Amino acid sequence: MFKLKNYFSILFIYILLTFNVLAEDKISYLDLDFIITNTNVGKTLLTKLNQNEKGILEKFKVEESKLKDEENKILGSKNIISEDELKKNIVEFQKKLKKLKKSKSTEIEKLKKIRNDQIINLLNSINPIIQEYMNDNSISMVIDKKNVFIANKKLDITNNLIELINKKIK
Repeated sequence: MFKLKNYFSILFIYILLTFNVLAEDKISYLDLDFIITNTNVGKTLLTKLNQNEKGILEKFKVEESKLKDEENKILGSKNIISEDELKKNIVEFQKKLKKLKKSKSTEIEKLKKIRNDQIINLLNSINPIIQEYMNDNSISMVIDKKNVFIANKKLDITNNLIELINKKIK
């Protein structure tokens, strides 16, 4: 009876160890920001977005400098014109300033929304390629590098994906 009990105990432990070994899943990680900034499609998108943002911000700088000149004219004419005229000019200037600030904040919010939408569209186009890579290489989980504390560099698939994305998306 004792031998039979030992035999079943050893068999049970062996089965548990075998299942544990067979249950390993392949996990990899990638740097999504690096992929976005270093793929051809990502570089093109970011360049286009940055040029658009620079153009709009430059337009606001020109308008701000015009308002600054107008402010200097109002302050320079302070001793020349009447007090009522000065107040009228100041109120008009403040309205223009508020309008510019409101316009600038709305435009910046639009730019942020456009940037987010474009990046989400890029991620949506990259996602099937990553999924295909996972299936081809029997990877069960991919984690973003930001969320990894420490890992083996062999598990990093970022460069492989950059090459694949550059081939697939023109």
